[in-house]
Amino acid sequence: MDTLQREFDAAWAGFQTLDSLRLLPDTLEAEWMRGRDSYLAFLCPVTDPSVVAHLHEAVRSIEGIPGVEAYPEDYWHITVKGIGFEVEAPAQPDDVAYADIAGIAGVAREIFAAQPTFDVGIGPLSAFPEVVFAEVQNSVPVRDLNRRVLEVMPGLVRYPFDGETFLPHISVARFTSDEGLPKLKETIGRLRNAPPGPSFRIAEVQLVRAHLSERAPTLEAIETYALG
Repeated sequence: MDTLQREFDAAWAGFQTLDSLRLLPDTLEAEWMRGRDSYLAFLCPVTDPSVVAHLHEAVRSIEGIPGVEAYPEDYWHITVKGIGFEVEAPAQPDDVAYADIAGIAGVAREIFAAQPTFDVGIGPLSAFPEVVFAEVQNSVPVRDLNRRVLEVMPGLVRYPFDGETFLPHISVARFTSDEGLPKLKETIGRLRNAPPGPSFRIAEVQLVRAHLSERAPTLEAIETYALG
């Protein structure tokens, strides 16, 4: 069994007990309404053609369910570590000063250069209270990179899902209402019996700026780090 599979199974079991979802107005992406609209993160883009085709097929199975809003293909990624919101003068724990970004980018070069490339596999769909996602199997190196970033840059915000509980995944949809929750549970449960998806190699990590708006975030690559 994949090292993280028990945790993925627990996440799916937990989702099946939910009576309501965490809807868009209450998620990180709603921060544009509170004056912050530029979020920094380290992530691995998902562009492998076989993976993209597989995810498109999976998304087609859920995108007609009421309250489910699919993310566009150019948003698909595996997060390594969320950094925080770009601001002139930090006032909250997840704020990052513009003046500090170059230093963060420089430290990251050494972290990612020390990590060899590795292969991951696309597992079945699952869900957290705020998103539908595809499991990323054999992804212990992603969790290790998350922990390494936290160790080397302790000044970065530490979210509850970072470190030992970090579970690599690819978000493919978010929620706008609870209306389709029973149908969503049934559909994902059925899809989880399908064979796993393709594997692909992680050879780089990007530092990106996510522009938040009423629509799905758009990602702007600031720097690309080749793995060792």
